[in-house]
Amino acid sequence: MPLKRLKYSVDYCRANPIGFLIILFLIWSINFMNSYADTHTIKYKVIFYTLALLATILMYGYGLAITKDTIRNGEKLPIIKLKQCAVFGIKASLMITLYSLIEGFLLYDLSTRFYLPEFHLKFAASHLIETLKLYYWHNPVSTIEFIVVSIMVTYIVAFFMEISLARLADGGRLLGAFNILSIKRCIDTIGWKHYTADYTKIMLSIAILAYLQYGIDMFGFFNWIFDLIIGLLIFTIEFVGIGTIYQDYKIKKVKRVIEID
Repeated sequence: MPLKRLKYSVDYCRANPIGFLIILFLIWSINFMNSYADTHTIKYKVIFYTLALLATILMYGYGLAITKDTIRNGEKLPIIKLKQCAVFGIKASLMITLYSLIEGFLLYDLSTRFYLPEFHLKFAASHLIETLKLYYWHNPVSTIEFIVVSIMVTYIVAFFMEISLARLADGGRLLGAFNILSIKRCIDTIGWKHYTADYTKIMLSIAILAYLQYGIDMFGFFNWIFDLIIGLLIFTIEFVGIGTIYQDYKIKKVKRVIEID
């Protein structure tokens, strides 16, 4: 199933070469500006981190534009509209920040309870050797419990965040996307089992690609190109995936209305 999602994402990107190149440029610019800022003075750090933040906001905005296009049966990367990307990007950034704060608070609380450093699922998955080293200096049983519970927390937070992002892309209202009762009704309509299966497939696809991105080292220019392409696929799989899931919700919602009438 991850391979099927990967093929669909590749075809979706190839259908619009200009959009494909623009996303690659945005990913490259974010990576470059963050790397450049890390090795320079405070003045340049502020400038380049700010530029990287603006580029990230545009990336989030275009991601929601992709989700919106997918919900409406789009078959290729949509045309980039700066105003739409900026508005979507600001709203998505606020939403992701809130969910990240919730996740961070829960993980920090867990780490203090288990006397371990704060746990980040993406880092742990892409730096498996470093994660396993925890066994050498901590109680193995406690470490396993901590990792399992942390994965569950990360999974659950993202579980609801993805639907919130899809709702934001579909309706554009930030407060409406945060409505927990509406989110629950949305998942009820999709089916909790069905949504969990589809969501897990998306996360599995992203995890495999992230592992390849950090686990395979090529030479110079080829490594740079490989990282860009993998980054593009991760980006597309996530936002196309949540759009596909939400499209299913809208179809089932319409069917229910017809049946009631």
